[in-house]
Amino acid sequence: MSVLIDLDHYADEVSAFAALASDFVGATSTLRLEEVARQLRQSVDTGSHHFVWETRDPVIFRPSHLYDGPGREHSAASLSLGFKCEFRRRTSTSRKCRVWQVERSATHLAIAKEVGRMRFHIDYKNADQWGPQIHFQVDELDALGNLPIPRIPSISFLPTDCADLGLSELHPEEWRRVQSSGNMSRHMSVVRSAQEARTLAYVGDIRRQWDGDRRTTRVCMLQDYTAGALGLPDRHGKEAVF
Repeated sequence: MSVLIDLDHYADEVSAFAALASDFVGATSTLRLEEVARQLRQSVDTGSHHFVWETRDPVIFRPSHLYDGPGREHSAASLSLGFKCEFRRRTSTSRKCRVWQVERSATHLAIAKEVGRMRFHIDYKNADQWGPQIHFQVDELDALGNLPIPRIPSISFLPTDCADLGLSELHPEEWRRVQSSGNMSRHMSVVRSAQEARTLAYVGDIRRQWDGDRRTTRVCMLQDYTAGALGLPDRHGKEAVF
């Protein structure tokens, strides 16, 4: 099902995340990160009733050798990220309203090393799909030829959250150090508060559905989870409504 989101607040979050991640972006991709942040802000300020927010080219993050464990060095691995999100609202909605429906959202990531590349994506499922509302999935064409399973439940689907996941894996120590530095406290607070509000909304929704379903196992229920939450909260905890 579609979900409502306050894109005015999310555009602020995208800008904050871009500032946090700026030192982790490869030299050829720095402008791409700035571009997608600017593109979203312009679309929101214009008040378009329907628009697509997407990367023209993937954002490439700089490689890392330290991603396995303390003191363990491996061959350099790099992360690339691309996404396509479609937002829509009723034509009768006032331009002053900053809330849209998430029609579709798919974020594609790839981790590359000398020996090859692994591609995966995180989707917000549509009405005609099975699986968890938010799910992690290995690229279908990489998985035994057009195999759309398994779909692993995830709590995050927005491009910034997916990039956060990728950087936490690829630069686990350095990414945490940057977040805790004093000059990044404002940016980190914006992203953290918004992630926390969204996560708690989905966790609460899952708990309510668990309480009302005594006929299936909890894992099975998650594999077919469809969100009952109509709107995502912003970083202040206010739920998005038209």
